[in-house]
Amino acid sequence: MDKPIVLTEYPKSGGSWITSLLGEALGISRRDIYMRPGFDLFDTTEHPWYKGGAPLDIPRICAIKSHELPHSPLIDFNVDFLHLVRDGRDVIVSKWFFDTDFMINNEISDSFTRSFDDYVEETTTAWSNYVTAWADTKTHTIRYEDFLANPHAALGATIKTMTGVDMPPSLLEYAVSAHTKEKFAQSLSRTFKHNTFVRKGVAGDWKNHFSDRNTECFNQIAAEAMALLGYSL
Repeated sequence: MDKPIVLTEYPKSGGSWITSLLGEALGISRRDIYMRPGFDLFDTTEHPWYKGGAPLDIPRICAIKSHELPHSPLIDFNVDFLHLVRDGRDVIVSKWFFDTDFMINNEISDSFTRSFDDYVEETTTAWSNYVTAWADTKTHTIRYEDFLANPHAALGATIKTMTGVDMPPSLLEYAVSAHTKEKFAQSLSRTFKHNTFVRKGVAGDWKNHFSDRNTECFNQIAAEAMALLGYSL
C-alpha cells in the first residue's frame, strides 16, 4: 500500500465495522473523513480510532470511512476507493433509529419531526442516488451481507483486491475476533453516553418495520439501484 483506502458508503451501511476490520488486518490507522482539526460534535479522545492521542489528521497510509459522493472536494488527496453497499431497506431502518434515537439522545441533533413514511421516501431517493453515483465510477464494490455471512472470507477477498496480498488466515481471524459486534459496541461506550451506534447489525430487519406502503414506495424508487447492486426485491 502506498496510499490511503477510502471506504465510501451511504450512512449506516456498516462502514465503521468494515473500516475497523481493514485497519486491524492491515495494521494501519483508521480515520473518519469528517473528524478533522476543529471537529467538536463529541469528544474524540475516547473514540476507538483516536484514543491514545491520535491526531485529527489523515496519515499517509490508513483506512478512512467516508459518506462523500464521487469527486468530493473533501477528498483532495490520492486514495484508493472501495464502495460498501447494503440492502437499502435495511439502511433506511438503521438510519431511522440512528437519527431518531442516537443523534437526539447524544445531543448531536436538536429534534426530529419527520414521519417514518416521509423518511422512507426521502432516504430511499438519497440512497439510490448515492449508490448509483458510485456504481457509475466502476469503483470496486463490496457487500455488507457478505461480511455478515463470512467475515473472514469477505475481508480476505477485499484485501486481496485492494493490495494484491493474501492475508494469513490467523491474521484475518484476529481482526474479525477483535471487532465483533459486541466488542465494537463496547469500544464506543466511553465515546457516547447513549451508546446505540451499533444497534442490530443484521440483514432483513426492514421486514419488521416496513408497511406495505413503505415497501411499495421503496420498490418504485429504488428498483433500478437494487438491481444494479444485485439485490432482489
